[in-house]
Amino acid sequence: MKKHITTILFSTTLLFAAHTPTQAATFTDVPTTHWAYEAIDDISTRGLINGYPDGTYRLNQPVTRAQAAKIVALAINAKPSTAFKPRFQDVSPAHGSYDHIRALTESGIFSNEDKFQPNKPLTRAEMSKMLALGYKITIDDNDQIKFSDVTKQNHYHGYITTLAELGITTTPAGGAFKPNDNVSRAQMAAFLHRTMEFDNARTNRTIVYDKAAHMYIKNTTTVNNTDDKALKTITLVNEQRTQLSVTALTHDKELSKVAQAKAQDMANNNYFAHSSPTYGSTSQLLDTFNYKWTAYGENIAKGQLTPEEVVKDWMDSPTHRANIINNKFTHIGTGSATDATGTIYWVHEFSRK
Repeated sequence: MKKHITTILFSTTLLFAAHTPTQAATFTDVPTTHWAYEAIDDISTRGLINGYPDGTYRLNQPVTRAQAAKIVALAINAKPSTAFKPRFQDVSPAHGSYDHIRALTESGIFSNEDKFQPNKPLTRAEMSKMLALGYKITIDDNDQIKFSDVTKQNHYHGYITTLAELGITTTPAGGAFKPNDNVSRAQMAAFLHRTMEFDNARTNRTIVYDKAAHMYIKNTTTVNNTDDKALKTITLVNEQRTQLSVTALTHDKELSKVAQAKAQDMANNNYFAHSSPTYGSTSQLLDTFNYKWTAYGENIAKGQLTPEEVVKDWMDSPTHRANIINNKFTHIGTGSATDATGTIYWVHEFSRK
């Protein structure tokens, strides 16, 4: 079996950077008592939506289709391929959201038609489709929730009812969903914030999809995300550090959740790289799990069969060894996952808090 290893590098040196957290955005027209304050604060802090030069957010202003494309594309880190060119005649490459629109169109979230209508307000139905497809939410047809104005003949029916069942939209069951109404900037922040919370719960496996019941359910089974093989690699790393008179690393369970998510993501999506199609860069991955750090490093490997083998391969590589014996790191997280072919993916996350 072919083996691979790689580590985060900046040029030819270890990436080791101070983390400067982005300050939460404040808007003069969004009081802390507003129902969408937390959501607006979260997604604006993440850089997914901006306010206006006068310091306002403009809660009730409609979100346009182009604006929504940019917000969602940034949130899911969607990037278009170089070759893909949409058919839209009303969105040129000079448009500020062109690449975001391209990315979502290439992935099937938008239909590739002659007109995109970038300045048209986004509807609640369109919002449901964007979030459901963008976050790859399984669409079910068990109709736990029904709305008086959304029949099964409606193209958006599955997206709307699924998001409602997950609590991403909060229209009471049996009421009017108003699928053709415009989405305001306050509503867009709330919908996206709730979707990201659902996505985090799914990643952490506190929510899982039950194929028999055709629905997402709370995971009542205790899941040990970090298996014994992965944990053994920490012991082996600390043995190496001790031999070199370097302080042993502390196993950080929260950091292991991050490492396990990255290992599982590589196994599920058949890639081997520090940049994830799901989470983005390593720093974005850490931010997704709200992990606080002042420095970080990452080692990944693929194809090794045992903890001893993978740690030996890492130690035989100067750049991976640099992470393992770096005396500035204080914590370590570990994860491993096996893909459908039996190939094992290994991940070490290093941090200083």
